[in-house]
Amino acid sequence: MKKKINFNGMMYFMSVVEVGSVSAAARNLGVSKSVISKSISDLEASLQTCLLVRTSKRILPTRAGEAFYKRCNAGIAEIETAYLDAQYHGASPQGELRVLANAAYGRYVVLPVVQAFAVRYPACRVSFNLADDVSEARMRSFDVAIRTRSFDDHALHVRRIGSFKRHLVIGKEFQERWGPVDNFEALHRLPFIDYVNHIGSAGWIFSDGVSERNIQFDSRLSLGPINLVLESVMDGLGFSVMPSFLYDHPIVQPRIKLLLPDWSAESGSILAYTYPARQRSAAVRIFVDWVACAAQGLPFPD
Repeated sequence: MKKKINFNGMMYFMSVVEVGSVSAAARNLGVSKSVISKSISDLEASLQTCLLVRTSKRILPTRAGEAFYKRCNAGIAEIETAYLDAQYHGASPQGELRVLANAAYGRYVVLPVVQAFAVRYPACRVSFNLADDVSEARMRSFDVAIRTRSFDDHALHVRRIGSFKRHLVIGKEFQERWGPVDNFEALHRLPFIDYVNHIGSAGWIFSDGVSERNIQFDSRLSLGPINLVLESVMDGLGFSVMPSFLYDHPIVQPRIKLLLPDWSAESGSILAYTYPARQRSAAVRIFVDWVACAAQGLPFPD
């Protein structure tokens, strides 16, 4: 007869290792600390080895615990793959789809996709979150991330689903007060709004297709995320560098104007990140295809 395996103890043990404390694991799992402690003690007794050690700051796995965690984690990945393989055979998305996107692209491009997807596939529960700076630990709680900045995580599969340009923009009413701007030198009399995460950089490189210019603007205001930069530009507080998915958006376009339209800054890519096992999910595959259509201005597939 096969030995009965303490699966609850395994899951509680893995959660404690990942968050570093019994209290945090209990909050995440919605159970009491005593339940977690008792289950892990029973697990250690059945294995006849110590899995965890408490330090002054957090709980860490022992050498045996670390090896046990790695094997359990690999097993869970296999279970997840089996689940998604079975789900893949369904023609329609179902279950839960957890989507992450950075603030600007998520608000103006991905949100309409999420809303349309939820209407088309009511059997799929979609949760959508905006975040610019995402830790690796937080990324693992999502099925797909749509980004305009890259993730440095080799465990992720990345697909380039679109691109965008960057131009100098200004609020239409504000530009009319200052008069025409026909060269870079004229820009220095206007207030520049920079991005918080762009401070200290070597400036912006602009090209007209023939030559390049490296321009350093003296910012009077630095904001983040980019949504705040956009709102301040439209409110007439200054000019900035803006991606085309914002300045071409129907809501935004009537309120801003391109400056020196023949010159553009470095272009960017729209990237879809997924974990290899989760690519098999019908919800992930179809959702990424939908965002790719939105990025390229195409209708959603039937």
